[in-house]
Amino acid sequence: MKLFSSKLFLSALALLIVCVLLVGFNLSTGRLSPLTNAAGAALTPVQRALTSAGNFVSDLFGYFYRYDSLVEENARLKARVQELEQAEREYYAAIDENASLRELAGLKRRNAEFEYELAEVIGVSSDGVSTVYTLSRGEKDGVEVNDAVVTGDGLAGYVSAVGSNFCEVKPVTDLSMSVGATISRTRETVVAEGSYELCEEGMLRLSYLKNDSDVLAGDAVETSGYGGVFPKGLLIGWVAEVLPESHGLSAYAKVRPAADLSQLKKVYIVKSFVITE
Repeated sequence: MKLFSSKLFLSALALLIVCVLLVGFNLSTGRLSPLTNAAGAALTPVQRALTSAGNFVSDLFGYFYRYDSLVEENARLKARVQELEQAEREYYAAIDENASLRELAGLKRRNAEFEYELAEVIGVSSDGVSTVYTLSRGEKDGVEVNDAVVTGDGLAGYVSAVGSNFCEVKPVTDLSMSVGATISRTRETVVAEGSYELCEEGMLRLSYLKNDSDVLAGDAVETSGYGGVFPKGLLIGWVAEVLPESHGLSAYAKVRPAADLSQLKKVYIVKSFVITE
């Protein structure tokens, strides 16, 4: 029994000495002990994996947080853009409406006896030769066939058909167009009419000019009022060129419309006027 106790004591003492020596080795050299080094080598991959997993989870939560923030910010920005776009539309609509009212006021000052109806161009159709504009006014607004249609610049066309809440308009250059006209400067009476040869150029024809006519390029052409269909004094356009007829008995002129037919958006229908001689 004593022998066993002595051996046990010696074994414990030896183990203690080894541990002291190992610790002493570590402290004296500054290097890890073999046991610690082995344990660290075994645990480092596990520690690295745990650290990486922790960082991944942290980054993942951070990503979702940032994503949610970005989604909210994007929604706010979209809403703000929509508000600004709506404000811009209202701004330009107000400017357009103000311009239309000023233009209408100018027309009424020039022709106080005319009754105008403001209309919007809501459709345009063309077969390559004839063009038809659809307007937002019709019978319920007092519009009738053959009513003159004008812009602030001059005569744009005439009402060719009427529906309950819309009408169709043919431009001043249409082949069906024929109106009594006067040269503003010379007061010569002529006929302004659509021409197949000139419609592609966006012009109309001034027929029955005298060979010795004093009409010049740049002269203004206006409605004469004869026949009572169109009122007197509406500007039709400007003489672009004067040419002899093929038979040589008279001359004709090319007339460029005063109204820009390619940019019609809002027009004015002359619903009534006072006929003057």
